[in-house]
Amino acid sequence: MGRTSFPRRILAVLVLGALAAPVAQAENLLQVYELAKQNDPRLKAAHLEFEAIAYGVDQARSGFLPTIAADYNRTQTRQQILSSQNAVFATGTSNYPQKETSLTLTQPIFRLAAWHQYDQAKSAEKQAAAAFAAAQQDLIVRTATAYLSALAAHDALELARTERQAIQSQLTLASTKYSSGQVTVVNLRDAEARAALKDSDLVASENDLSDKMQALSEIIGSVPRELAPLNSSLELVPPVPADPTQWVQGALEKNLLLEARNQAVEVARAEISKQRSAYAPTVDLAYTADRKDTGGSLFGGGSNVRENDLVLRLHIPIFDGGLTHAVSSAAVKRYEESREDLERDRRAIERQARAAYLGVTGGITRVRALNQSVSSLEASRGLKEEGYKSGLATVLAVLDAERDLYAAKKGAAQARYDYLISTLKLKQAAGTLGDEDIQRIGSLTK
Repeated sequence: MGRTSFPRRILAVLVLGALAAPVAQAENLLQVYELAKQNDPRLKAAHLEFEAIAYGVDQARSGFLPTIAADYNRTQTRQQILSSQNAVFATGTSNYPQKETSLTLTQPIFRLAAWHQYDQAKSAEKQAAAAFAAAQQDLIVRTATAYLSALAAHDALELARTERQAIQSQLTLASTKYSSGQVTVVNLRDAEARAALKDSDLVASENDLSDKMQALSEIIGSVPRELAPLNSSLELVPPVPADPTQWVQGALEKNLLLEARNQAVEVARAEISKQRSAYAPTVDLAYTADRKDTGGSLFGGGSNVRENDLVLRLHIPIFDGGLTHAVSSAAVKRYEESREDLERDRRAIERQARAAYLGVTGGITRVRALNQSVSSLEASRGLKEEGYKSGLATVLAVLDAERDLYAAKKGAAQARYDYLISTLKLKQAAGTLGDEDIQRIGSLTK
């Protein structure tokens, strides 16, 4: 009895341990998004760039503030007078040290370049802030797109497996009928060919899913074991307002990338003024406290001298070899380039807003049409299967019906994901995309 009870106890422990072990839950979109905010290298780089550019304001402000510098010099002098007709000069050889300590405070009074650099730094900070905000919106779209693309690839794989099973069933039926002489060899070869093609599609679907999961890992830093799917029910909500012109106008006014480009134009404009300010004079006020302690001199005796100087320094540039003209001309060209970049992006944003709007409205129509197509094709496949079993239809007709049905199912699933992505892209183009939008989609996951 002891020999039989011991394995049973082990089995009981293993079963209880399996029941007590935590079951790995699928990660939903909101969990993946939180990982993306923590681990996405592109967002981190954008944040670091914003912080680095923000220091430019402090750098520019320093052009208005005083500077303080301390200097210390020590000189060891060895002096030998070979001959002299001046009776007051010392004679012979002497060796003495000389120390000099000075403290200088300089206060800029008028530096036109500093004012323009300060204005430029503030525009650059606004540009960086808009670019970082745009990067945050881009993370929402990239994360949702990668997540939904992975779900679409998973759906495609499951549909390919289901279709393969259906084709295999038809192949088995065709083989049975062929053996009994009810169908020709052509019908059997058609079924075999479709089965082989579906095996190939299955491998391609598996590879595509692996690639989509790796694409998601690029954002969050790890490959999720499993993703939570969307609920079967999806409310199709048209854009409000239902006017693409208003969405385009809103995008031209609030799009963050366009705002960053506008600030880039201001940065380039300020660069022209900053470079041209090299023609302007500068005024500084300097105060220097200086002390010299000399252990000897040409006359033989040392000295200890303290000196205070207050200097008003006016600097007027007259000719710099054409440098200011050259750099100012280059700044003008870069300013014109930034304006062309702004116009290019403005046109691109307008196109993106219209495309996203049509993606939402067209997506609604497409989802409804494909869902209806799936219902009709399911009925059609059922009728053709019955016809094939009764000898009124060929196996090729049934296989075609299977192919069309699963293609429609795959298209319907993809259309749902495309619709959701288009809703995000529309708000991104309009500059109103926020965390609440990805939370809305995340609430649709199981």
